[in-house]
Amino acid sequence: MSRPRVRPEFVRPLLIAPQEFHLALARALADGGGSCRGQIFSGGALLRVRGSEQRVWSPALHLLVERLEGEAWQVHGRFSPSSPVWTAFLAIYLVLACVSIGGLCYGGAQMTLGEAPWAFLVLPVTLALAGFTYGAAFLGQGLGAEDMYELRSFVERVADGLVR
Repeated sequence: MSRPRVRPEFVRPLLIAPQEFHLALARALADGGGSCRGQIFSGGALLRVRGSEQRVWSPALHLLVERLEGEAWQVHGRFSPSSPVWTAFLAIYLVLACVSIGGLCYGGAQMTLGEAPWAFLVLPVTLALAGFTYGAAFLGQGLGAEDMYELRSFVERVADGLVR
């Protein structure tokens, strides 16, 4: 078993031409019968779970079609949290960094004034909170594992040419 990653990814060869893959992907998304929705771009796509099945922890799957040597092509997929969740994680880290810097500055000022530097206790607290925040990403992966499987199996079926 591989170690957990914050943004899991996969690479798989394309058994069909990239143009056929994009067309099959567009048809499968337009069909509306599946559990995926998304947008297709020139070199890839962004897939999400359909709205009725989407939860806060539901991931997004970013696809990139890459050329290998010769005529071979591959699909590179990377899972990431949805945009609001990703923004919340960054905001939490930013606030923790600002509080840490503030605590270090205040503790330094306390030392300069000859007081007890109790503000330095902010640093281990913010580091612990940052660790819990990092761990929450793996908790979200566990909760979104079924959605990740659904998105990846959808891409696998399209890449194998099974969805027309």
